[in-house]
Amino acid sequence: MHPSSLLSYYPTYNILDQFVSFNNYKKLNIFIDLKNTLQTTYMEHAIVNIIQNSKNTKYIDTSIFSSVVSFLAFHKIYAMKREIDVNFIIFFESGQSSYHKNISKKYKISRKIDDLYGLDREDRELFYNVLMKNFQLIEKALNMMPSVTVIRLPQLEADFIPYYLLRRGYVPIDGSVCNITYSNDHDLWQCAASHSYIYSKSAKVRKIIKPGTVMNLVLKKECNIPDIYAPLAMAVLGDPGDDIDGIDGVGPVGFLEIFDQLIALTGSMKEIYMKLQKNEDLFKVVPIKVVNKKLGKVIQQETKTKVLSKAIRLISFEMLTRALDDPDTTEMLDKRKLIEKRMNEKQVTPLEPMKVALIKSGVFLEESSLESVYI
Repeated sequence: MHPSSLLSYYPTYNILDQFVSFNNYKKLNIFIDLKNTLQTTYMEHAIVNIIQNSKNTKYIDTSIFSSVVSFLAFHKIYAMKREIDVNFIIFFESGQSSYHKNISKKYKISRKIDDLYGLDREDRELFYNVLMKNFQLIEKALNMMPSVTVIRLPQLEADFIPYYLLRRGYVPIDGSVCNITYSNDHDLWQCAASHSYIYSKSAKVRKIIKPGTVMNLVLKKECNIPDIYAPLAMAVLGDPGDDIDGIDGVGPVGFLEIFDQLIALTGSMKEIYMKLQKNEDLFKVVPIKVVNKKLGKVIQQETKTKVLSKAIRLISFEMLTRALDDPDTTEMLDKRKLIEKRMNEKQVTPLEPMKVALIKSGVFLEESSLESVYI
């Protein structure tokens, strides 16, 4: 199986040139939402191929790892041709997110492990074992390669990693670097900010998401609402894919209709975050009579069940970032220390010893791919 068939999120040189042209950047930071960009891995032909390659052999199939190396090599070659620098931050999680489950037991409850196209139990277990081994290899080996950082968070969703690193100064946002996040998960739209963009790619659509356009995408309509309010809009609308309840009967048009009145009652997004941190009510003063029925629904449902507060906590990367800033459990403190360690400590294994180590692990890469990563 060719590596690009598993990680098929490749941009064209033209798309990368567009990013560079925004500010004549000489350096790229590319954030890779690993599991999102590896979605092809879960298609039937890929699963069957991986299982077959892992049976009756000394080594498991490492095509997932190989696909990531080839993907990095593609970008390294591009950067060399354009005489710019490129760094990669790969992020993913393992296990269920304790932070999110503590807010809502329903969170992603509908995402149950299926039978993987009718495979028997033995083959399913083999496939997931291969996945685990590849992810372990990605974390261990790629962290020892130049210009690559891999952050794997146990029991905490890693989607917020680009947001956290950008907002907390781990990567520059001063115009010297173009920060690009690769993901088609709409939650990652929150990462769009000054000199920070999203590359979203699906089977039919490729698009560059710029700061200042996020609310247009969330509401599927042009508006003048700042991007900072995206988590509020997402919370009102809800997210059935993640089992996040929104406000019944209020859609994008309704949100636009009530936005000004809603903010007048809750305060700015900054004030909303402060209230949630202090476990205060979003609506400190509830109007005796609300003329707008949609606004009335928001107030009623939030007052009765805190549905809006819960949804914002689940969706907002800023809320999760603040939870790491001021951790209330040892578990959250450990997550912050893990991120700090990955970003502040870097050791590189030279190319030849890396080749030997990978071969001993049963990884046989195209030599040019690994050498390109070391450019």
